Amino acid sequence: MAPSIPGQMLNTSWTLHRLSPLHHEKEYQSLLDNPEALKTYANRLRDQLTGNVLSGFQVGTSAPSTEEDTLSRTGALKNCTWEAIPSLSLADLNASHPENPCGILVVLEYENITYKAALLAPPEGSHTRKTSTYLPLLLTRLPGPLRQTFISFLSANFDTYCSVFRLPSHFLCAGLASYVETLTQGRDREPPPSQAILEDVVKEIQITVSFSTNVAPALRSININIPRGSIKSFLPAAGDSGQPSGSILSGLSSYIEKHLAMDLDLAGSSARDSPARKHVRISKIACNGFVLGAEGKMKLVAQPIRTGSAGDDSAENDDDARNEKKRLALRASEVLLFSVIHRSLVGENQES
Repeated sequence: MAPSIPGQMLNTSWTLHRLSPLHHEKEYQSLLDNPEALKTYANRLRDQLTGNVLSGFQVGTSAPSTEEDTLSRTGALKNCTWEAIPSLSLADLNASHPENPCGILVVLEYENITYKAALLAPPEGSHTRKTSTYLPLLLTRLPGPLRQTFISFLSANFDTYCSVFRLPSHFLCAGLASYVETLTQGRDREPPPSQAILEDVVKEIQITVSFSTNVAPALRSININIPRGSIKSFLPAAGDSGQPSGSILSGLSSYIEKHLAMDLDLAGSSARDSPARKHVRISKIACNGFVLGAEGKMKLVAQPIRTGSAGDDSAENDDDARNEKKRLALRASEVLLFSVIHRSLVGENQES
């Protein structure tokens, strides 16, 4: 069974880009709530990818040799669809708000593989105007040449500008903190059931720390692993996670400083002009529940909630426990996704 449209955001390694507003006033007054417009652009993209001639210019995906190599692996393009995304509620994958779509899902179905992209709207709901639509976050699951063709298509048809969306170190730190906080929200972090849910969802945490060449020319990065059984040792006390000194990375920084005599300040709580803030940054955080990379990578891992058959009390209790864990993982993924969308609205040089 194919996942719902919101569910398409999950379990996929995305490359992130920023988009300026899509201008479509010359052809359509609206886009997200206009199935005819979406079908038109889907057909136009399909024609471009299959190598047809459009509007007086020759189109194609790449150089002939590259194109032949790609086709040998993917097969021919079977279908190209553009669908409005009715909701970005990952915690309730069946939620739908057709009167206020949240973006566009583009699916390219080849004979041997399926690629996709998503253009996502800000949650405030002010993304639609009479002549343009603002979808600031572009997610792509496409090979390099196909991604460039798709971006060129967007630029040619909507006069939009696309840029690489890099995630700063402090955003990665905040992402981990909010993910853990959501998993433990409303719970004391000490009882075994709460720890079990956190450890089952997150499992091992892998953190990549990168250094400036000015201070470590021979050491580009180090990888730090927090094993599943040790995560609880770095958790802040309940109510402190919102403070810079009360994050899981703050606890890890204290541990590294104590045992390795390295002041890395992974949580970014020191002064802006401190050596740690200038020369040390987190470039990747990965766990069983998500991956965030400074170069513009994201993956949200979660499973949909399934209801079991009634009649067996023990089975129902097991289902309830599993579904609670899945619900929290879906909610944590949703919080992380919305934070990335919000970040795409912030200027690259701003630190908010």
